[in-house]
Amino acid sequence: MAIERYFNKSIVIQRVKDLGGIKSGFTATGTIDAHIQRVGDQNDVVAMSFGATHKAWVDISMDVKDGDKVVDPRNNVYEVVAVTDEGEDIAINEHKEVMLRIYDGRTNK
Repeated sequence: MAIERYFNKSIVIQRVKDLGGIKSGFTATGTIDAHIQRVGDQNDVVAMSFGATHKAWVDISMDVKDGDKVVDPRNNVYEVVAVTDEGEDIAINEHKEVMLRIYDGRTNK
Protein backbone atom coordinates (compact mmCIF):
# COMPACT_ATOMS: atom_id res chain seq x y z
CA MET A 1 0.00 0.00 0.00
CA ALA A 2 1.41 3.38 -1.00
CA ILE A 3 1.44 6.26 1.47
CA GLU A 4 0.44 8.67 -1.31
CA ARG A 5 -3.20 7.68 -0.92
CA TYR A 6 -3.22 9.49 2.44
CA PHE A 7 -1.95 12.81 1.03
CA ASN A 8 -5.02 15.05 1.33
CA LYS A 9 -3.58 18.59 1.18
CA SER A 10 -1.47 20.62 -1.18
CA ILE A 11 1.08 22.64 0.78
CA VAL A 12 3.47 25.36 -0.34
CA ILE A 13 7.12 25.08 0.67
CA GLN A 14 8.90 28.41 1.21
CA ARG A 15 12.65 28.85 1.63
CA VAL A 16 14.88 31.86 2.37
CA LYS A 17 16.31 33.15 -0.87
CA ASP A 18 19.95 34.22 -0.90
CA LEU A 19 20.81 37.03 -3.32
CA GLY A 20 24.57 37.41 -3.40
CA GLY A 21 25.02 36.75 0.30
CA ILE A 22 21.99 38.80 1.35
CA LYS A 23 19.00 36.89 2.74
CA SER A 24 15.95 38.38 1.06
CA GLY A 25 13.03 36.62 2.76
CA PHE A 26 11.01 33.54 1.97
CA THR A 27 10.04 32.59 -1.58
CA ALA A 28 7.94 29.63 -2.67
CA THR A 29 9.90 26.66 -3.98
CA GLY A 30 6.86 24.64 -4.99
CA THR A 31 3.57 23.03 -4.05
CA ILE A 32 3.53 19.41 -2.91
CA ASP A 33 0.96 16.89 -1.71
CA ALA A 34 1.07 16.01 1.98
CA HIS A 35 -0.81 14.91 5.05
CA ILE A 36 -0.58 17.18 8.13
CA GLN A 37 -1.65 16.00 11.55
CA ARG A 38 -1.51 17.64 14.96
CA VAL A 39 0.84 16.00 17.45
CA GLY A 40 -1.63 14.95 20.11
CA ASP A 41 0.47 12.61 22.20
CA GLN A 42 2.57 14.65 24.62
CA ASN A 43 4.77 11.59 25.11
CA ASP A 44 6.02 11.74 21.52
CA VAL A 45 9.73 12.09 22.25
CA VAL A 46 10.64 13.25 18.73
CA ALA A 47 8.01 16.00 18.74
CA MET A 48 8.99 17.10 22.24
CA SER A 49 12.66 17.23 21.26
CA PHE A 50 12.01 19.60 18.38
CA GLY A 51 9.10 21.51 19.88
CA ALA A 52 6.85 20.34 17.08
CA THR A 53 3.09 20.86 17.18
CA HIS A 54 2.31 19.07 13.90
CA LYS A 55 3.75 16.36 11.67
CA ALA A 56 3.55 16.23 7.91
CA TRP A 57 4.16 13.23 5.70
CA VAL A 58 5.37 13.78 2.13
CA ASP A 59 6.88 11.72 -0.67
CA ILE A 60 10.51 10.73 -0.10
CA SER A 61 11.61 12.66 -3.22
CA MET A 62 10.25 16.04 -2.07
CA ASP A 63 12.73 18.82 -1.27
CA VAL A 64 11.89 19.95 2.27
CA LYS A 65 14.62 21.19 4.63
CA ASP A 66 14.97 22.37 8.21
CA GLY A 67 14.22 26.09 8.38
CA ASP A 68 11.71 26.06 5.50
CA LYS A 69 8.17 27.31 5.99
CA VAL A 70 5.05 25.35 5.07
CA VAL A 71 1.79 27.09 4.16
CA ASP A 72 -1.35 24.96 4.23
CA PRO A 73 -4.64 25.60 2.35
CA ARG A 74 -6.00 27.58 5.33
CA ASN A 75 -2.96 29.90 5.21
CA ASN A 76 -1.52 28.54 8.45
CA VAL A 77 2.25 29.01 8.37
CA TYR A 78 4.45 26.38 10.00
CA GLU A 79 8.20 26.35 10.58
CA VAL A 80 9.99 23.13 9.60
CA VAL A 81 12.02 22.05 12.63
CA ALA A 82 13.17 18.60 11.46
CA VAL A 83 12.97 16.31 8.44
CA THR A 84 13.61 12.57 8.53
CA ASP A 85 13.52 9.94 5.81
CA GLU A 86 11.44 6.98 6.93
CA GLY A 87 10.70 3.55 5.57
CA GLU A 88 13.90 2.69 3.79
CA ASP A 89 13.69 -0.90 5.04
CA ILE A 90 11.84 -3.89 3.65
CA ALA A 91 8.02 -3.82 3.82
CA ILE A 92 7.76 -0.19 4.95
CA ASN A 93 6.54 2.58 2.68
CA GLU A 94 9.17 5.22 1.94
CA HIS A 95 8.24 8.76 2.97
CA LYS A 96 9.58 11.87 4.67
CA GLU A 97 8.31 12.83 8.09
CA VAL A 98 8.40 16.58 8.60
CA MET A 99 8.17 18.04 12.11
CA LEU A 100 6.38 21.40 12.10
CA ARG A 101 5.90 24.20 14.62
CA ILE A 102 3.06 26.71 14.51
CA TYR A 103 2.77 29.43 17.10
CA ASP A 104 -0.97 30.09 16.83
CA GLY A 105 -3.84 29.41 14.45
CA ARG A 106 -3.46 32.70 12.61
CA THR A 107 -1.33 33.33 9.57
CA ASN A 108 2.12 34.40 10.75
CA LYS A 109 3.95 35.16 7.50
